[in-house]
Amino acid sequence: MKRFLFFLLLLLALSSCCAAAADDDEIIYDTGYNICYGDFMESVDASGKPLLLYTGRTVVSLNMRSMPDKSSKSLGVLKERARVYIFGYDQEWLFCWDDEKGVYYLGRHNVDEIESLEPHFPAYGVIENRFVAVTARDTNLYVSPDENSDVINPYPADTRISFWLIHDGWAVVPYNRLVGYVYVGDLKELTPVSPDVDYAKDGDIIAAFTTFYSTKDTELNLGRMENIRVACNYINIGYAPGFEFAFNTVAGPYRYNRGYKDAPVLINGETVGGAGGGTCQVSTTLYNVLLQLNDGITILHRRPHGPGGAKYAPHGVDAAVGNENLDLQFRVDYPFPVRIDATAQNGALCICIRKGM
Repeated sequence: MKRFLFFLLLLLALSSCCAAAADDDEIIYDTGYNICYGDFMESVDASGKPLLLYTGRTVVSLNMRSMPDKSSKSLGVLKERARVYIFGYDQEWLFCWDDEKGVYYLGRHNVDEIESLEPHFPAYGVIENRFVAVTARDTNLYVSPDENSDVINPYPADTRISFWLIHDGWAVVPYNRLVGYVYVGDLKELTPVSPDVDYAKDGDIIAAFTTFYSTKDTELNLGRMENIRVACNYINIGYAPGFEFAFNTVAGPYRYNRGYKDAPVLINGETVGGAGGGTCQVSTTLYNVLLQLNDGITILHRRPHGPGGAKYAPHGVDAAVGNENLDLQFRVDYPFPVRIDATAQNGALCICIRKGM
């Protein structure tokens, strides 16, 4: 009996150690909160209230979280379809304001019908990319600005990516619904996105965004990668002032005789097989670029994939294509032409818009 109790206690001790080790080894991913919160809080007035940029409605009844953490203290409860006022966001959380509670947080996926409170405010959802670069050597995208941290993905030399900003020698890269870090010393051809469209020269990049895709060597995924490449080639042309762009017209129809392959297609949140699967990632990446140009680009038509959206893009800013109702359409309102410059290589889909033809 004593021997049995000894082994039982030993087993419990080992289980506790394993659990502790698992907790210690848990990867903590970055949603960009610290940088985003600092940027948006620069607008606070003398009373401590930030500039409110957007309004939306809750999808379900929600707790008003005291921190961007599901386990943080609740400051109160919002009913379903309650109106909320938003002053900022990171990749996962909305930064909200209540005149009584002050700052509180809601998950981005729990709020919809988000609209700008003023026409001149930046479009909601995208994290502006301010630089474009190429990897100078085989490099890694890390979960934190530390070469000893966990690797999200490796990227071979000569992979083009755009990224948010440079912070303490690291490029901060929006990745799916997180942010990752690339050491700036591993980059070359570092090009800033022009901060002023009016003063940009012909050929200058005026907006950019990158999404990332799988490079698995399976038949359907190989088809998806080829479809992304083909769609990029079709849209890579110049567009004159006043031009009304329709993705299905320019990149489509999505047929085998136009170079498209069978690949997974996301419809209403469900994945099915079909020709042209993967083109929605191109339209979504382009949409995230266009949102950064709301003074010179007017979105005429856009539909999301469903309530959850596409996981490779920030929540709420994806653009499905494929039929009459699912299309990305926009108009060039600038007095000058613009050109789309899209590349897809090594799992990185980078789309830039340049001034001029």
